Amino acid sequence: MSAPSPSPKTVVNDAPAGDRPPDCLACQILTGQMAVPGGTIAETPDWIADHCIGKHGLGAIVVKSRAHRENFWDLTPQEAATLGGFLKKITQAMQVALGAERIYINSWVDQPPYHVHFVLQPRYLDQDKAELGLQGLELQVYRSLQPKPKANEAGAIADKIRACLADMAASRSV
Repeated sequence: MSAPSPSPKTVVNDAPAGDRPPDCLACQILTGQMAVPGGTIAETPDWIADHCIGKHGLGAIVVKSRAHRENFWDLTPQEAATLGGFLKKITQAMQVALGAERIYINSWVDQPPYHVHFVLQPRYLDQDKAELGLQGLELQVYRSLQPKPKANEAGAIADKIRACLADMAASRSV
């Protein structure tokens, strides 16, 4: 796996334009047609992580395939083989950087155009009672009813996770 990006950037996918549906949100982000607060958090040749732009809560990270793949079974053997390690690295960094108690991993690709992606949602100890101690699906429903995270707050979260990934990589190379 490659080291995390030192700063936010737009990742451009080299796939032929004909292989990307023009209305695919993930592909629009990957080709730089749409910006994500905080930019790319981490990437490999097969996978990219950035802050979710939907109503999944502050700190929700999206891991998406670099190539347009509509179904999990459409992944190449290489993409399938590298997914677990990438998810492990990102969820560990989220737990450390954000102080999350749990990280939920969801893949609900229910509307065309389909694009394989996973939403990683942190759950925190309910210290401030903001999320009412909710867990699992109830927490996801609650967050979906809240306003989308502010761009500057999502960018700050991306920075925290990126810094944690850099620290993790540095400690492995020592």
